[in-house]
Amino acid sequence: MTKVADIVARLKKDFPEEIASEGDPVGMQIGSMDADVTKVMTTLDVRPQVVDEAIEKGVDLIISHHPVMFRPAKNLDFADPQNAMYGKLIANGITVYSIHTNSDKAQNGSADWQAEELGLEEVEPFAFDTDGIAIGRKGKLPKRMTAKEFAYYVKDKMQIPMARLITADNDRLISTVAFICGDGGKFWRQALVDGVDAFITGDVYYHVGHDMISSGLTVVDPGHYTEKLFKYKVGDRLEKWNQAYNWNVPVVISEVSTNPFQDLF
Repeated sequence: MTKVADIVARLKKDFPEEIASEGDPVGMQIGSMDADVTKVMTTLDVRPQVVDEAIEKGVDLIISHHPVMFRPAKNLDFADPQNAMYGKLIANGITVYSIHTNSDKAQNGSADWQAEELGLEEVEPFAFDTDGIAIGRKGKLPKRMTAKEFAYYVKDKMQIPMARLITADNDRLISTVAFICGDGGKFWRQALVDGVDAFITGDVYYHVGHDMISSGLTVVDPGHYTEKLFKYKVGDRLEKWNQAYNWNVPVVISEVSTNPFQDLF
């Protein structure tokens, strides 16, 4: 029988826990390394609907991008929805393992997947973390385009219903791009230092947007849910390892959208 430890050991080779950003609570979240695994599910987030889906599908290992326990629980009062979700995971014997910034920083991890999705060429590291490992990427677009065309390009490549464009000039020409997956707004000034034409990241704050415009930087905010790419890429990798290591563990990709926002037009 395949154990959680078997799958985690292989995941750690590609996404070492030690390269995660300082304070990022990656790794084992809930459960046991000694637990048997009969079915595994990949997801961006672990939310109550995802847990219900896992129970319905007979999943006993969830691999998520966002850690389910960003903050320590002060108690286990199940009147709190978050605690109730923890209780349901434990009651149903479901282990949760999370790979967050160690996926962003890994070679052939989230940042490289995003660069491939965007069709960037001459890809290089961007925005080095405190350990000297880049958390983002930068590169050249296949062709030069205006800022407005670029925003629509990002929207099309990421297959999202909308993207926010932050620029002082819709006609500014864009050739070079840097990005941080998810919420990387704190790195926007590094894009200025590196001299790229545009920056992509999610969750840009209103007043920071003003600062970006004043600096002359063009920014596209596609939201945070674009990181859903994780569940498909890790799912594909698990399928390959399933064959290579004879795990015989079915892999399912969560069908639940955990995007908290609805785009209304």
